[in-house]
Amino acid sequence: MVIHTYGHSRTYEPEALLKLFRPAEKFEFSTEPEPPAEGEYFSAVLLPEGDARHLICGVRIGGETRSSDKMLPPDTPNNILDREISGLLYPLLCELTGIRPQWGMLTGIRPVNLLRKFAVRTGSLRQAEDDFRNIWHVTDEKTRLASEILSVQQPIIDAAPENSVSIYLSVPFCPTRCKYCSFVSNSVSQMGNLIDKYYMCIAKEIDMVGDLVLEYGLTVDTIYIGGGTPTSIDLYQPLDWLHRNFAVNQPLREYTIEAGRPDTITRESIGFFRQFGVTRISVNPQSFQDDVLKAAGRPHTAQDAVDKFLLARELGFDNINMAFIAGLPCDTVKGFRESIDRAVALEPESITVHCLALKKAADFYQSLPMPEPEAVSEMVAYAQKTLKNAGYRPYYLYRQKNMAANLENVGYAKPGFESAYNVMMMDDSQTVLGIGAGASTKVLGGKRGIERLTECKYPYDYLARFDELMKDKEQQLRELLDSQRRQKNG
Repeated sequence: MVIHTYGHSRTYEPEALLKLFRPAEKFEFSTEPEPPAEGEYFSAVLLPEGDARHLICGVRIGGETRSSDKMLPPDTPNNILDREISGLLYPLLCELTGIRPQWGMLTGIRPVNLLRKFAVRTGSLRQAEDDFRNIWHVTDEKTRLASEILSVQQPIIDAAPENSVSIYLSVPFCPTRCKYCSFVSNSVSQMGNLIDKYYMCIAKEIDMVGDLVLEYGLTVDTIYIGGGTPTSIDLYQPLDWLHRNFAVNQPLREYTIEAGRPDTITRESIGFFRQFGVTRISVNPQSFQDDVLKAAGRPHTAQDAVDKFLLARELGFDNINMAFIAGLPCDTVKGFRESIDRAVALEPESITVHCLALKKAADFYQSLPMPEPEAVSEMVAYAQKTLKNAGYRPYYLYRQKNMAANLENVGYAKPGFESAYNVMMMDDSQTVLGIGAGASTKVLGGKRGIERLTECKYPYDYLARFDELMKDKEQQLRELLDSQRRQKNG
């Protein structure tokens, strides 16, 4: 299909909108005055007309053509132009494809954050919900889900200490790569020779960030170690460095390790997690169906996940998360239901339900068909109903590109066990200081409301350029923290 634009350069949002209907398709682009004479197209043309501008949108799919138009003021800003283009094209796509995405024409990854902003802007949550339904075409069910999560999140956001930050440590290594994975991670067998140098570099970066936290009088609220699979390497030293810099004399609200793969969790590692004050871990089966795990390239069984969960319980962990993926190849609605039922029987404090998102970096991409949207929707609906009936509340949500059935990832937790880090990070309500390859730093403040710094994605780049990167990062962090301090002091 051709994405045709003329009279403007707004292509990102139209492409994102079209992917809701054609998630795995590659698009061509045209900036000619007229849409293509043949084939399928998706067109947005903006023409001057007197003192206004004439927006003309059209779609041709399967030999049928639909169009719609609207007059706009001459000074329409780009963000409003994006919304007007989407508003004209979305109903045409629904009509021609018969598809009506449950999140309507929302293409961003954080619908709850958007609902909060609408509520603040209008002064009314009810008005924000009406906008979700009527302007953005979000279904009643998804609007209620976003609103429910918003109500759970607010007390967690309000409880954040003044001048608080979260610390994120990236461990971009895995024992092996799962076939559905598109994250920046490297197998220990291939990149194991980098690990010792990685230890040395993150030790220096932890010290640098620790000095800034002390100098600027920041309060560390949460620590999160993610990846990759953090437990694929020995975490004793990183935990010691984090403890000395960020945990001593700090009233941590949460300290999480994304333990992840059950085959990497040991009695010894869980023991020193407890020693260094870790309060929350994840043991992620992804499925309790052995044939599904095998197809996904995960070298452990369902029983292995149960055994490591029970081991963590035995050693004193009373805040454990489990994660599952709806829509994995070889899974069925019946199999997914059995996985959720088995998880509920174990009574972890939180359960995260992801929808499979296939990206180009994943081994599954273009090698296996996307699962049937109806089946994935049924899986997600069953998980939501079952978990809520078992006393879990949805507390955070995000979306990704190319998600099965255009749905969402949702974290459910028993009351009082919601991950503060997940809430604050997803809402952009707190400065996050990232450490390590692939980590992202977000500092509240600045002209855009939040400023982002990103480390090199790959460990070998991070290691090769470490001194240069740290010099630049410290300088940029100081500038951002100085600006943040000036804003707070008026």
